[in-house]
Amino acid sequence: MYSRKIPITYQIAQLLRAEITRGTYLPGAKLPTELQLVEDYAVSVITVQRALRELEDEGLIERHRGRGTFVRKDISVLEMNTQSALELMFSDEFDAGTEILEKKLVDTPAHLRLRFESDKVYEICRIARIDGRPWSYSVHHVLPEFGKQMTLAKLRRYPMFRILREQFGLDLRNVEINLESVTPPLQISRLLEIDPLTPVLLFKGALFASDGRLVHTPEIWFRGDRFQFRFDMDLTQDRTKGKIAKVSPRIR
Repeated sequence: MYSRKIPITYQIAQLLRAEITRGTYLPGAKLPTELQLVEDYAVSVITVQRALRELEDEGLIERHRGRGTFVRKDISVLEMNTQSALELMFSDEFDAGTEILEKKLVDTPAHLRLRFESDKVYEICRIARIDGRPWSYSVHHVLPEFGKQMTLAKLRRYPMFRILREQFGLDLRNVEINLESVTPPLQISRLLEIDPLTPVLLFKGALFASDGRLVHTPEIWFRGDRFQFRFDMDLTQDRTKGKIAKVSPRIR
């Protein structure tokens, strides 16, 4: 059930975090007891306690002796919902309807040749679904030593970041992220089941291993109606601070 390459405490914390951000446990709601969590997740009491401590340190939950563990009341629904976008990009799972449209070894695209230390890369095209609806269309380029071993079953179920970390045990040092609103090509509009000229969120990234190698570059087009944007402006300091969904997830 659990990956042997990632600390079990982190995995349990991630599972509980996902339940909170999805709204399974609303602000102020009481979480199951430690003994119930031990039974539900088939782990030790110490593992559950450490996972809860992580969530408490993040400010997601409050623990009260004699009363139990509660989701903090001051966490807004908006804040919890916006966290799910990058959780899905990096660690969550897709619906069974997710399709791998193509997986093949290609010449490294011209715009990536100066970055990849390889003349060949695997190109993987995927349409991901969440709640039965198209969520994203993506084109991934990954080093051959990893792409060759990625099964279609894993690619249909997990984000690339999770596959690289869990299947190959990669210690990923750095992630570059660029987000912009664009009008997608007609073919992508059709795949996402949106009207032509409807804006989408384009995510471009680069994942680097601990040795400095570029191992993966994703280009992902997300349906614009699956996201919310929030901008804060501090006019007294004559500067603008922008926040988009949760653009700086905690990646360990």
